[in-house]
Amino acid sequence: MRGLNLAKNVGLKICECQKIFAPVTCEISLNDVENFIQQKFKNQRAVFVAWQIQNIIWGKVEGGKLFSNAEITPQFWLECRIFNAAEELHLKRIENKLRGRYVQDTEGAGDFYVDSFSRFWGENSGAADGFIKLLDRQRKLFMEIPCENNNSKWYGLLTRNYISSEETTGLSGYTDYRFVAIEPAEEGGNIG
Repeated sequence: MRGLNLAKNVGLKICECQKIFAPVTCEISLNDVENFIQQKFKNQRAVFVAWQIQNIIWGKVEGGKLFSNAEITPQFWLECRIFNAAEELHLKRIENKLRGRYVQDTEGAGDFYVDSFSRFWGENSGAADGFIKLLDRQRKLFMEIPCENNNSKWYGLLTRNYISSEETTGLSGYTDYRFVAIEPAEEGGNIG
C-alpha cells in the first residue's frame, strides 16, 4: 500500500541509499538476458516489461527465467525493464545489441531518490496463473500484468526517481529512474 499512500501525499519525501550502477551490453537473445539475471540479481524473482515492435508485454522472473502469457521474443524488443524492490536491469535495442544499465539500491548513504506512484489504466477484470487482466472498456484496451494478489480493482506502478546535483551550478534534478513494484491502487488491497 506504500504506492497508494505516496499518491495521496502532497509532499515528496527525499530518501537516501547507496546505488550500485553498471553499464550492460548483451546479445539480443533470451538466453543472454536470463544469464545476466542469474548472475547479477540478488533475488531472482522480479517483474519485467518489454516494449516490442508490435505490442507491450508484461511478465515475471522466477528462478532467473522469464515467463509471460505472451510470447517472449527479444528479437522484437525495443526496450525492456526487469525489476524488483532492490534492483533493475534496463535495456534498449541499440544497433545489434541490447545496451543499458543495471542499478541496485543498498543500505547506505550518498545517493538520493524520491518514490512516486502512477495508476495503470483499466480495472481488474480477472486473474489467472499469477497475472491480472486490466481492462479499459471505453477504449477497448487491455493488458495483463503479473500480480499474485487479485483483491484490488485498480493497480499502479511504483517508480524510484534518482536525484543528483550539477557541481558547477549547484542545481539538482532527476537524473535517472527505475521501476520498483506493481502495487494495488486502492484501500484494502495488498501485494505481499
